[in-house]
Amino acid sequence: MRDHPNAILVRRCYDAFAVGELDRLRDVLADDIVWHEPGRSPIGGDHKGHAGIAEFLQQLSVLSRGTLSVELIDVLVNAERAVAIQRVTARVSTLALDVIDALDFEIHNGRITEISVYQQDAYAFDEFWVAAADKTPQ
Repeated sequence: MRDHPNAILVRRCYDAFAVGELDRLRDVLADDIVWHEPGRSPIGGDHKGHAGIAEFLQQLSVLSRGTLSVELIDVLVNAERAVAIQRVTARVSTLALDVIDALDFEIHNGRITEISVYQQDAYAFDEFWVAAADKTPQ
């Protein structure tokens, strides 16, 4: 299903993120996009709109000191959804993050309208981002 329009749409997101061209996300995200990031860490919560998503992704880069890496493993699709399986790694000082998680993309009229993240190990994920934020110079 690599050629399915929703798989192509999701892969475009990952390609834009990988090269740091967040402006390209505007082409695939609906104006009223909502990203649901679970947990109680500084990155947890609902991130809304293009500006909210850009701020969230920038925060990931800042907190990880630019070490965040996201590897797309697979994309499963149907007419209105895509589920991406990904590996996320980052390192801040002696802290290391290496998790597999899933992102559920809701898609309407060729645009991503909602993203919900499901962590493999929510506690480890939260602990990393809380500790990384504590190490961030103010």
